[in-house]
Amino acid sequence: MDIAKHFALAAFAMALPTAVMAQDAQVKFWLKGAPNNLQGCVAMDPQFTREHTFTLKGGQAEVTMPGNIHIKLKPVRPDVYAGDFELSRMKLNMVADLAATPKSLTITNRDLGCKWMAVKQ
Repeated sequence: MDIAKHFALAAFAMALPTAVMAQDAQVKFWLKGAPNNLQGCVAMDPQFTREHTFTLKGGQAEVTMPGNIHIKLKPVRPDVYAGDFELSRMKLNMVADLAATPKSLTITNRDLGCKWMAVKQ
């Protein structure tokens, strides 16, 4: 192989990870509490049953919640992001699944079994 072919192959190999990176996105969700949520979970409904905005920009993912609360999420697999946070002394886990059809956002609490879910309309 001549030098030009080696150079072209090296340039292609370096560009490949950039092509695989997730594209910037913004998705709006309206969460709804699970029908079997306990009273302690239902008390959190006013915070969760309003618009939440998932934003992916420059490889960084976050969800903006009512009250200008920002939750940073980390990639767990392609187009799926998750993060833990605490709100009103309740430990919560958030998962944004952009690989699903339709896209979904889920917030759960393991202590009480609370769950709020949304799909992009």
